[in-house]
Amino acid sequence: MVITGRSGLFGLLALAGLVAPACGGPRFQVLPPPAIAATVTNRGDVVYVGRVFPLHGTSAQPTYVYQRRVEEQQGRLVSTHVTRDLGGAIQLAESASHSSDYVLSEYTLYANQLGQSGGIRVQDHQATFRITDGNKNERVHVERLTGDVVVGPTLVGYIFRRLDGLTRGEIAKVRLAVLDRMETIGFDLAAVPAPAGQTRIQMTPSSFLIRLAVDPVLFTFETSTRKLVRLEGRVPTKVRAGDRWNDFDARVEYDFVAASYR
Repeated sequence: MVITGRSGLFGLLALAGLVAPACGGPRFQVLPPPAIAATVTNRGDVVYVGRVFPLHGTSAQPTYVYQRRVEEQQGRLVSTHVTRDLGGAIQLAESASHSSDYVLSEYTLYANQLGQSGGIRVQDHQATFRITDGNKNERVHVERLTGDVVVGPTLVGYIFRRLDGLTRGEIAKVRLAVLDRMETIGFDLAAVPAPAGQTRIQMTPSSFLIRLAVDPVLFTFETSTRKLVRLEGRVPTKVRAGDRWNDFDARVEYDFVAASYR
């Protein structure tokens, strides 16, 4: 199926899908995690470590910890995010192959919490989504693209490369690819007020209907070094609530290992 437009009906369906998790997300099941080779989770150099806390919580202990690693392969970059619980078990691993300007070509996801694995290939102005669940059922969807596509490992880099323009008042439009929803969702990136010495970019859903269900995400950078300091908003990992996996609104605090972002 190819999506060629964003009709009002589609907007309502998207809204319904986003609101549904508030009433209870996917049911918790004990599923075999997708096999993840160490060559995926350990490749490249560590850029930073992110400590993931509940957005409105006061706990001194994070819920999850994740690493960003980057490797150069034949003139392209492969950015990998690996999220673990405090016991060290992998909850989510995602990798993206992209240009130095963070233009996405391929994305791979291992979602251990849901027992899913899959990927996205971006080529010839279209994105092909493939996802396999814990029962080995595969779904495929093709979407015609109308703008730049980002995923978790390329989103901050996309902002980083456009930080000068954003701080001058420009607005960047992107489409965030969400593999488990098999679609991209439009967002606007714009600078908003920040404390002295910091630069803050807000990512807001482009659709009014989706803005009713999804809060903006804030990215805060240290102005002098351009290092990411904090993220506030929805993150890819989920949290278990009873017999359900719910979406996780979080505050992520970053500790850099590398001298600068990449």
